[in-house]
Amino acid sequence: MKKILSFLLVAAGMVLVGQSLTSCSSCSGNKEQQEQPGEQKMVFTKQDTIRILELVDQFTMRLREGDTKGAVEMIKFLNVDHVEDLNAMTVKRQSSALMQVAGKKDYDLNRIVLRDLYDNEAIIDITLFEKEDENDKRPNKTSFYLRPVRIDGTWYLTTKDNISDTRNYEHNPALQQIPRPERPEDAKDKK
Repeated sequence: MKKILSFLLVAAGMVLVGQSLTSCSSCSGNKEQQEQPGEQKMVFTKQDTIRILELVDQFTMRLREGDTKGAVEMIKFLNVDHVEDLNAMTVKRQSSALMQVAGKKDYDLNRIVLRDLYDNEAIIDITLFEKEDENDKRPNKTSFYLRPVRIDGTWYLTTKDNISDTRNYEHNPALQQIPRPERPEDAKDKK
């Protein structure tokens, strides 16, 4: 909890510094840095950061307790501009991946990067096993990437997954070559 609290203070400081830098860039006289008419900048608040930290904390707590089902239920599917529950195939795939890291001792939030409504990341470092010998060269950590998204003012957790995210899939011809699990609404469209 101390780690999350200290991270929250640092994140809040970063938001304040970012806001002050944004306001200063408009007074610098440099037209390249100024907002263009009609261009909208994404503004994140301290409450946004707090909510993301709460979601990540709930997610990692479920993993720590070995509750992969509960952790998977927190993950949503980003379908262009709205979120949906995961389909059965994706639930199975996410459950399988999370079972590999569930029940471990350490889940440390590495960082949160906020860019816009849909392109954010929360990186969780997971210690898979403790090294008993300081000369042990085996890697003992892995990272799990979550993508917090804000839809209609509410934050959700999605994954950084190119196949199950239509925002990436539909705009990337290389990904369209990969077969995608059929979703129930896709079957309706074929009729």
